[in-house]
Amino acid sequence: MAFKIGIIGTGVMSERMADTICQMLSAELYAVASREEEKAKAFAEKYNATKYYGNYEALLEDSEVQLIYIATPNHLHYEQARACIQHGKPVLLEKPFTLNERQAQALIDLAEMHQVFLCEAMWVRFMPLMERLKKDLEQGRIGEVTSVTANIGYDLKEKSRVNRLDMGGGALLDIGVYPITFALQILGKEIDNISTSMVRMNSGVDAQEVVNLVYMNGAMASLYATMLSNTDKQGVIYGTDGYILVEDINNYSRYQVYDSDRNLVETVERSEQISGLEYEVEACIHAIQAKKLECPQVTHTDTLFLMRVLDTVRRTWDMKFPQEETL
Repeated sequence: MAFKIGIIGTGVMSERMADTICQMLSAELYAVASREEEKAKAFAEKYNATKYYGNYEALLEDSEVQLIYIATPNHLHYEQARACIQHGKPVLLEKPFTLNERQAQALIDLAEMHQVFLCEAMWVRFMPLMERLKKDLEQGRIGEVTSVTANIGYDLKEKSRVNRLDMGGGALLDIGVYPITFALQILGKEIDNISTSMVRMNSGVDAQEVVNLVYMNGAMASLYATMLSNTDKQGVIYGTDGYILVEDINNYSRYQVYDSDRNLVETVERSEQISGLEYEVEACIHAIQAKKLECPQVTHTDTLFLMRVLDTVRRTWDMKFPQEETL
C-alpha cells in the first residue's frame, strides 16, 4: 500500500511536493492542512488529497497519516515540527530546518526522546547524480580537489516573506543553503575558517553574500547567493588534473568533466525524474519502515553542522532574528 503523507502549508513548495507525490507509486497525498480551510480545500481538490483540514491540530490527530511534510515560512518550522513530534508523527521538514542550531538541536533531542523520525528536506543530498559525481571524485577523476565555487540567485526582492527578519528572511536561509551544501558534499566538514561579505536590504535581511570556506587540508570554497537577480546556478569543482562543471546546484541536472587542458572529457546527464523531490520522499519511507529516526543521506549531524555554519555566517554580520532574543 502507498505511504500516506500529510502536508502542512499550501505554498509553492507544498504544491511541488503534492504534484510529485501524485506521480509516485509508493506514496499517497492523503491530507493537507492550512490555517485557512478554503485554501486547504482548494489544494486537496487540485491534488486529489483524501482529506483537508482548516487547522494543523486535526492533521496531527489523524491516525492514518504516516509522514508529515512541512513547507511553511521559515519562522514556523520549529513550532510546527515540535507539535508533530509530540503527536508521534514522522516529519520531513523543509529547509532551512530551523532558524538556528539551537532550535535544530532542540527538535532533534525531542525526536530522539519520543523515538520519532525527523529529516531535513535538503533534497539535493538525495539525488543520484551527486552520488555518481562523488564516486568519480573518489576515483581521482580530476586528481586532488583543490577548490569549489558555486552560485545561486533568484529575483526575490519584491517577495514580502524573504524581506522580513521576523519570518527568517534573507538570501542565506532561503537559497544560500544550496551553494554551502554543495561545498559540504564535495569537501566535507573539516572547515578551518569561515569568512563572508554581505549586502543588506533596507529591511535588515541579507540581499546577497559571498561565503568563503577554508579547509584544514588547504582546499577552499567560494560561494555566492543573491536574491537580487537570477544567476546560472553553476558549481565548479577544481582539481589537480582537471575540473567538473555542475549545472543547477539546487536540482543537479548534469555535470561535465574537463581535463587539465580544458578539453571536455565526458558529460553525465541525470536520469529521468518527476521533480527530484521523489528521492527524499522515498528515502524517508524506507527509513520509517526500517524504524530509523533519520535518513543516512541527511543525518541529524549533517543538519546540525549546516545550521552551525549558517549561524557562524550570520554572527559575522551581527544579524539576529527577533525570535532569537527570547530563545
